[in-house]
Amino acid sequence: MPRKTEFPIVYEDKECLVVVKREKLLTIKTNDPKTFARNLYHQVYEYLLQKRERPFIVHRLDFETSGLLIFAKNHSLKERLQKALEERRVLRLYEGVIRESLPLHQQFQTEMTLIENKNSFRVFKNKNGKQAITLFESRAHLNLGTAMKIQILTGRKNQIRLSCLENGWTLVGDERYAKDKAKRMYLNCYALSFPEDCGLRESSFFLPPLWLGPDDGKPIVLSSPKKGPSRLRGKEG
Repeated sequence: MPRKTEFPIVYEDKECLVVVKREKLLTIKTNDPKTFARNLYHQVYEYLLQKRERPFIVHRLDFETSGLLIFAKNHSLKERLQKALEERRVLRLYEGVIRESLPLHQQFQTEMTLIENKNSFRVFKNKNGKQAITLFESRAHLNLGTAMKIQILTGRKNQIRLSCLENGWTLVGDERYAKDKAKRMYLNCYALSFPEDCGLRESSFFLPPLWLGPDDGKPIVLSSPKKGPSRLRGKEG
């Protein structure tokens, strides 16, 4: 009998597996004895091994971020999905909570160029970096601050966290960049939608948002986007 998985399965067929990554869990495998078996890839690998299948990583979520992740079960599908991501044809919706209180239904578009310092593993704003485009919409007021609907058009490491800083906002629980402490980092991926030509049997995946309230899982359509006061200064990577 297959053992109970350590992760919720949203969808599975012969070619892919869509799961929910919990917060404070690495996506990929490591050689560190402390985390070798304590990462999502290892858990998925052990689960698929029982069925003589193997996972191929398509994309990642930060250690502190929760939400939807898709694993391919063959190299061909992995390449098709990654190509769609690189071409910015995949809808990726997140939700986050910032400390600041914003008027509801305001929209923001943040464009930056980011680079990673391979020694510190931190990401910085740098004119020689890769383009990062993030859309925000303020959706609900909470005790902690404002719940934001977030859409990333590019998939850069720590992109959402740095885009919040660029707008002068404090992402709740972001200890690395915002120096904010909370029980968790309030960032969650709740919708993924791939183009039909990727060849998936099911191409759209959705989780009820944790903090936004009801959402239709549709893209943010900008009307008159605003830009907050920038407090993020460029640094060398």
